[in-house]
Amino acid sequence: MAAVLLFATGCGAGQIAQTANHVTATNGAQGRVGPMLVRDAQLVGQPPVTGDTLHEPGADVPVRVTIVHDASHSVPGVGADRLVAVSSPSFTAGRVTGDTRVDVGGALAAGYDEPVSSVTTGGTQRIGITLLGLQEPLRAGLTYPVTFTFERAGPLTLQLPVANPDVVVPRADGDPRTDR
Repeated sequence: MAAVLLFATGCGAGQIAQTANHVTATNGAQGRVGPMLVRDAQLVGQPPVTGDTLHEPGADVPVRVTIVHDASHSVPGVGADRLVAVSSPSFTAGRVTGDTRVDVGGALAAGYDEPVSSVTTGGTQRIGITLLGLQEPLRAGLTYPVTFTFERAGPLTLQLPVANPDVVVPRADGDPRTDR
């Protein structure tokens, strides 16, 4: 009996344990380049939505993201960094507005309509990020490559999902259910 109990206690451990890798429970993409952490990055879908198309070609699409300058990965003597560009092959250009300087331990937040903890925490700057001139229909359930370029840390390309809008268009047949 003792041998069976001893054997059973090791079932959850090992090199391929279920809990070995924990990831943040956010809807958006995340990544790191040097000390710069990009969290919850997503393209924002705007209502009204019909079918799976959230934006038609030619549209300008806002980006929702939190960017943190991680003090634990900063190089001693190297201070602030700056977000200098955002681009995507699915768009003709990108626009970044506001003060994009991020001090060590500071953060940037873009695209949040209401206060969230990352925006209300001291040291967080609000900025605006918009991708301009969509080249193809932006569809729910797909991801699109977006590159965040930092002055010191360099570029980081992530596959950004499309955030579903909070408002659902009623069914065309008048049925009050919102399922389609």
